[in-house]
Amino acid sequence: MDLNNLRLFVAIVQTGSLSAASEKLGVPIATISRRLGELEQALNTQLLDRSKKGAKPTMAGQQLYEQVYLSIDQLAQAENLFQSARLSGVLRISTFSGFNPLWDKIALFQARYPDVQVHCQITDRVVDLIEDGIDIAVRAGELHTDSVIAKKFGNIGNKIIAHPNLLAKVGTPQHPKDLANLPCAAWAKNGQREHHWQFAEQAVKIQPILASNDSHALAHFAKKGQAFVMLSDYFADQLIAEHGLAEVLTDFAKPAYPVHLLYLSQRHPSSLVQAFLAVCE
Repeated sequence: MDLNNLRLFVAIVQTGSLSAASEKLGVPIATISRRLGELEQALNTQLLDRSKKGAKPTMAGQQLYEQVYLSIDQLAQAENLFQSARLSGVLRISTFSGFNPLWDKIALFQARYPDVQVHCQITDRVVDLIEDGIDIAVRAGELHTDSVIAKKFGNIGNKIIAHPNLLAKVGTPQHPKDLANLPCAAWAKNGQREHHWQFAEQAVKIQPILASNDSHALAHFAKKGQAFVMLSDYFADQLIAEHGLAEVLTDFAKPAYPVHLLYLSQRHPSSLVQAFLAVCE
């Protein structure tokens, strides 16, 4: 038995005619008539007596109506409730510095769910999702935990860029080893003493004039023509397009790293988490 046919039947009984039900539901009267016929055929009984004045349920039709109308009405109310319900609350996200693609997803999420406030924590340390109250953590690189569910967001590569003024002053490096004698600004964790830039086939040790865990600080030094910097490919492309910086060492491949959205595996994801994950698909 088709549930939609039952809905149409209930609407006919409640409105008193096929034409009135058609107007109420916005369904062509021919469709309603056909669906009613399908329902009567499925039940092998006549449900309505039709006349010029309208349609009245037969004895069998009245019995069917009394059995199903409350359930149909409650189902309609439930559908209206969920359709009109708007997500609200706070979604707490932890991500690393300079991951610009995430901001596009957050903007799209908030356009869809304007009643949700997003609180974004910028950190590169390992977070405890429960203790830190984080719903979703965004992390790059290989994962070393089985306590979370990881959903692939994408990949992140690296580019080395510099200002044309700096290239004119110190020259353009031809090989990664040349970086050892050039001014560089490098991403680093707190207390990190040695700094290496990784290439596909080698790692080059550098002596940065600035070390920071803030990608925007490194970008500032690049834009000022003070240092070579290694930044994520999307951030580097933005600086190249908007500030005229140039990529160097393009013939030397740099590794790419996966980026994942992490959330707790021990609990069913909340509606906020599910909605954000859907936006990121």
